[in-house]
Amino acid sequence: MRSRFRGGLVCAVAASLVLLGCTAEEPGDARPTGGGSTSSAPEPPTSSNSSRPKEIKLDGLDPCQVLTTDQMKQLSVSEPDLQENDLSGLGKFPLCDYSSNGTPRFGYGVGLVTSKGIDHWQGNGNVDVERTEVSGYPAAQVVLSGTDNVMCSIAVDVADGQQLLVDFNPLADDYPQDKMCQNAKKAAELALVTLPTLV
Repeated sequence: MRSRFRGGLVCAVAASLVLLGCTAEEPGDARPTGGGSTSSAPEPPTSSNSSRPKEIKLDGLDPCQVLTTDQMKQLSVSEPDLQENDLSGLGKFPLCDYSSNGTPRFGYGVGLVTSKGIDHWQGNGNVDVERTEVSGYPAAQVVLSGTDNVMCSIAVDVADGQQLLVDFNPLADDYPQDKMCQNAKKAAELALVTLPTLV
């Protein structure tokens, strides 16, 4: 059964950033839509001061090719579903939903954003942004302010003005925030192994 979430944290955070209207598509699967003040969390690194190991341009790549069959098995997901998001602030970008087909239900969203770098998240909406690193690449960990069991997203600085955006979404059971972020980071690490082979 295909998941009905659309980009996980991208969707949840989108409401606060005026990026995308998110609605409940089935009982128990509602999306946060609250506003709020700008987060006072530390700012993520910007493209201009990036120390990435290698530039990976995302233009024209298919996010449903970013995780190999073996990598999907490692994440316990299958059923990739390609979508295109048209988000004010980020513009259009391809996104692939990788969902589990068992229990518990969860999914990963992998977006290839070519219009904005990770500096887009700094001071934007009611999100908490924390500096981090994924496989040597500067990154930003983004969560919805005031929540601890919704979802977590990792935005990776892969090229000037571009970002790999990976989120983990619990679709049924509760996960601790740190576990969700660990899962998102693991998926981002796997994606960074495959991405250079697609360029």
